[in-house]
Amino acid sequence: MKRFFNIILAIVIIATALTAAAQAQTNGSPRVTANIPFAFTANNKKLPAGKYTVTVLNPSSDRKALQFRSMDGHFSAIVLTNSEIGSVAGNSKLVFESYDDQYFFTKAQWAGDSTTLAALRSNKDQKHLIATAKKKSIVVIVGG
Repeated sequence: MKRFFNIILAIVIIATALTAAAQAQTNGSPRVTANIPFAFTANNKKLPAGKYTVTVLNPSSDRKALQFRSMDGHFSAIVLTNSEIGSVAGNSKLVFESYDDQYFFTKAQWAGDSTTLAALRSNKDQKHLIATAKKKSIVVIVGG
């Protein structure tokens, strides 16, 4: 009987620990919803205009990954970022750079956070476009 009780107790402890770990991973991820009014490129992937959820996939890492996912689930992209320390943001925001009529995701910042997540760049064609086109930045303010 004592052995049976110890096995049940061990199962309950393990199940509780696994549940707590799963909740920490899902609830701790910063997330915003944004209506992006133009088609854009994120990590060399072209995404159409629309409503997106942007989530930090690995909030405890020093090099964070952002996931852009359309609300209908048909489109998504994952962007690796570097952290930049700056001033605290009053609102969450996504920053896009526009070269002629093409938009590229460049940064994200969450409300109340001083860290900006800057997208890593590597595409040779994008670098050529940046060098030859007129640049302007577009900021999309989003709700929390």
